[in-house]
Amino acid sequence: MSPHLTALLGLVLCLAQTINTREGALPRPSISAEPGTVIPPGRPVTFQCRGPVGVYVFRLEREDRAKYKDSYNVFQLGPSESEARFHVDSVSEDSAGSYRCIYYKLPGWSEHSDFLELQVKETSGDTDSPDTELGSAGTVPGTEASGFDAP
Repeated sequence: MSPHLTALLGLVLCLAQTINTREGALPRPSISAEPGTVIPPGRPVTFQCRGPVGVYVFRLEREDRAKYKDSYNVFQLGPSESEARFHVDSVSEDSAGSYRCIYYKLPGWSEHSDFLELQVKETSGDTDSPDTELGSAGTVPGTEASGFDAP
């Protein structure tokens, strides 16, 4: 086979793989927070990122993507879902903001989840207030730490 024909064949195979990858887009991950999305200062919160089975790494990003944390500790939840958890021991006002997840699974990175808005504020003693429902999970469907406190 001539070198030009070999190069052309290689290009066609690469394009076919690219087209096939685009057709089989990865599903969007989801993000949630336990015990909820409104946390009093000094209390812990755990972000949960979920995606399909076979995820290599989950990434939790803050607002502008400049601050993120990767987790290679991925758990399989069932036959079709996996999860990673990002724990923050003690939230402060600096912890408040928008968070979202993304994951890597061959052939590449998924789309981002929707944003989850974490609020850090004191809660009242009124148990009917949505701000004090710490037992409920706030769910939004849908390398190492760089800038925020989540292991």
